[in-house]
This record gives sequence, structure tokens and C-alpha cells, in this order.
Amino acid sequence: MPLWIGIHLLTHSLDTLFPLWPTDTPVAVVLQQGRVHAATPMAQALGLRPGMRRSTVQALAPGAVLQVRNVALEEQRLQQIALELLQYTPNLALGPDHARHTLLLEVADSLQLFKGPRNLCRLVRALLRRHQAPHHLGMAPTAQGARILACQNQSARRRSLQTETLRRRLDPLPAGMLPADQTHLDWLENLGCHTLEHVRNLPREGVRLRCSPDIIRELDAAYGFTVEPCSWFKAPEIFSQRYDPQEYLEHVHAVQAVATKLIEQLCAWLDARQCAADTLVFLLHHEKGRHARPPSRLLLLLSRAGWRSGDFLHVLAEQLQQFVLPAHVVAVELSIPAIQPRPAPLAGLFPEPAQWQEDEARLLDVLRARLGAAQVLEPRPEADHRPELANAWKAAAPGLQRPGPGQSPCGPPGPQARPFWLLPQPYPLETLRNRPVYKGMILRLVKGPERIESGWWEDGGGDRRDYFIAEDAQSARYWVYRQRESLEAGWFLHGLFG
Repeated sequence: MPLWIGIHLLTHSLDTLFPLWPTDTPVAVVLQQGRVHAATPMAQALGLRPGMRRSTVQALAPGAVLQVRNVALEEQRLQQIALELLQYTPNLALGPDHARHTLLLEVADSLQLFKGPRNLCRLVRALLRRHQAPHHLGMAPTAQGARILACQNQSARRRSLQTETLRRRLDPLPAGMLPADQTHLDWLENLGCHTLEHVRNLPREGVRLRCSPDIIRELDAAYGFTVEPCSWFKAPEIFSQRYDPQEYLEHVHAVQAVATKLIEQLCAWLDARQCAADTLVFLLHHEKGRHARPPSRLLLLLSRAGWRSGDFLHVLAEQLQQFVLPAHVVAVELSIPAIQPRPAPLAGLFPEPAQWQEDEARLLDVLRARLGAAQVLEPRPEADHRPELANAWKAAAPGLQRPGPGQSPCGPPGPQARPFWLLPQPYPLETLRNRPVYKGMILRLVKGPERIESGWWEDGGGDRRDYFIAEDAQSARYWVYRQRESLEAGWFLHGLFG
């Protein structure tokens, strides 16, 4: 059976223009075409009502803050909320133009994943609270029924999981709850039709002829007699979101709070497309005009592509600790240059090597953000037989393909034993009776030689060395070599065995 969650944003116009109206601007009014479109509760207590002219508002409440309705900004905020709601279901529909402050979610297939309808409603409420959006939730087997239950004022009658229960909930509600009834309310009132049950009991053909066929269509869709097609919300093909705060951002912590909201929207978009991202680009826009400066760029590079907010937030927090704002920020923009395929989930009971590698990559990302990319090094093998040149320590690059479990970065190990500790430069040793001496002890050769001839193409003529494993009187072992066919022939210490 289908199940819908209807969301009615109570003060969407106010929240868009006055995000902090409960504390900063308690007496605020939104105007449309010179008349009151929405007002705060304190403004309504002063006598302000929808439809009043601007002059009346200024007479009743001289200190009221007035703003003209911004439909484009309201739509942008609604799109941001809808984008985050996609993490709970891919089937999301926006309300029609005359009821744009409503959202509808088809959640029948999401109940098992989110542990039932009660827990899913709790998650949706938490998301809306983060957006500081006062709301009512309705739940019903039909989309129109869920919308009507969310818009009515009886809080105990907003949820019904069965069709019969829904019909009992709808019958006593005012007839004006149907959007198509708005232009014919007076006519219905004159007939004595005050509730949806009264409208439902009218002759259907007569309502179609004298009012509008949309009333019957919406009524049947609400009660579950027909299925009304929905206009589904689709996530944009390319993610690029911008947030314009009401006040200047002068501290890194404020930038981090805004960036966190954008990352949550990104994660919802990635969930909707079932993909991941390994590069996030933040643009911090500064004031324009006489004090204009180009936007600051903040780049987040991950070793492995992520799609959960935790994959990005730890790296963002560490990187912002090292970031210095050159000026206050007026807007924050987030985009991703490319998407990556999401790896398949692990199906095993025990942790797998791939999971360990993922944890290691996350740790390297945090260290790189905290210490700087130049301070996190990793070995890079070089095609040279000379031990001091066979490896170079370079900055650990994000996204570098490292060898998998059981693989060596330098290929299969050779038959010769090599020490774990290699000296940065070979250390010349004294010689006694053609034997090397280290710290006053004569070393005994126990294994070797391992002959290395390389670098003959270089100007110095290259190196010709014979390596041996030597042992002192205390059984400590060393890796030593002597030069062959060289004027500097002698013994050198090059490594230490553990």
C-alpha cells in the first residue's frame, strides 16, 4: 500500500526573508503587491491580517519591518529543502503553484530502511528543524490526503495509515481545504456545504457543471478513489549550490556552519544519483564594489570518493583550522568537478582489507588537512638498483592507487635480504686487516656478496658495489659494502638490521 508524508511549511515566506524572525525581528511583515501576504504572530497580535494595505500596516504597527515577497528566493530555499529530503526517498513532489509551500514524499519503499513510519517522521522533522522551518507533517495513503492532513490545524488527526481511517479524518475538515474550492467557497457556503463530507455527498455531475471538474478530481484523489499523477522533483544534473547568509560571515566557525549545510545538500544529491565525489570546491565570495576582491577558494581532496557527510566534515574542520579569511564572506558556493561511481557495500560478516584501506585513506585525509600536504609523505619506488635511489619520499597524493592486500609496491621480493633501516648516506668504516670495523669492533662477513652495478650512464661513471651482511661480537647485523675498481675503495655501512 502506498504511504505519503505531506509537509506544510507554516511560515515559508517569513522564513525566507527573515530567517531569525522569532528573535531578531518579531514584528515582521511580507508584502505582495502592496498588501500583507504573511505576518509574524506578534504582528498579527497587533491587528495585522492578510490582505491589508501597506498604509494600514504602518498605521497599526509603525515599528514593523516590511519586506516585499521574493518568490525566486522562496523557490530556491524550497529546492534546497527538497534536495536534502531526497536522502529519505527518491519520490518527492513539490506542491502546485497555488500551494508551493507544501512537499509530498512517497515513502512506502523507505519504511524498512528507516525503521518504520514513526522513526522516518522523526528524521524528517529533525532535518526541517535544522533549516529552522516551522512545519506540520501529515501521513496518509494518498498524496492529496497527506497534503490536506498536514495543512489542517488538528494535530491529533494528521496521521492515518489505512484508507478507511483517512476518510474518517477528511470528512469533518472544512471544504476550503481543497485547492480547487477556493473560487467557489461562497457558493458552497450558501448551499450549506461546510465540510469535505458535505461536498462529497453533492451530486457529482451537478458539481462538475456548476463549479469545476477539478473539485471532483481532487476529492477523489484525496479519498483514494483515483490516483492523481504527481510532478516529481528531480535533482539537478550538476551540483552547484550557493548560500547567501543574511549577515556577513567574519569567522571561520560561521563559514564552517554554512559549509556543513551545503555538504548535507550535496550528500542528499549524491544519494539521489547513487554516486560519490572525491573533490569539493568551495568559493567564498567577498564584498563587491569599491572593496571588491576575488573569491577565496577552498579545495577538499579525498583519497577515496565519499557520499556521507562524515566523509567530508572531518576533513573540512581540519582544513578550516588552517584557513585564514582575507575578508568577511557574503556568500558560500559549493560545486564538484566530477562524480565517481559508488563502491558496492561490503557483504561480509568480518572486516575486509578494503574497509581497512578506506579507514587508512580517511586518516590520511585528516592528517593532510591538519599538517599540510607537504608534511604527509609516502614512499615512491624508483627504477634504480642503488638502494639510496630506489625509493623517494614524496607528498601523499589524494586518490593515489595504492597496492592491494598481498601486493608489494616494488614487485615480488628478491632472494637477497635487505635491512629495515637504511642510512641517508653511506657511512665510511675503518679497516683492519681488510675487514670493516664499526665502533671499535671487527665485523664478520656472514652472507654475500650481492653485486650491484648501476649508474654507468651518468657522468661520474656509476657505482660498482659488493654488499655483505656483517655481524659483530654481540650478534648485531649490519649491511655493508665495498667499492670495486674505484680509487675510493673501502668499506661503507649502509643499513641496520632490526
